[in-house]
Amino acid sequence: MELTKAFYSPAEVAAMIDVHPTTILNYIRDEKLHAIRLSERTIRIPARSVQKLLAPDEVRGPHHVERPHEDVRDAVTSIDGERAGGRVPA
Repeated sequence: MELTKAFYSPAEVAAMIDVHPTTILNYIRDEKLHAIRLSERTIRIPARSVQKLLAPDEVRGPHHVERPHEDVRDAVTSIDGERAGGRVPA
């Protein structure tokens, strides 16, 4: 199923998987489905969460690559307490 919006209401998600909207609210309450509460009565479900619900095997986790600055790498302390410039002050 092609998701065309960034966010969906619980009723829209319920219609996609042919369940009652209360079931979707229960999923949200039980933390089985991530949602954002905009107000007391307004809940929106991100498209990525809907995709996870519809096809969990097709959704990959976030891709994060950390590239610290050069000065951070120089300040990293080794296990024995030494670094490039000598001993680390206690």
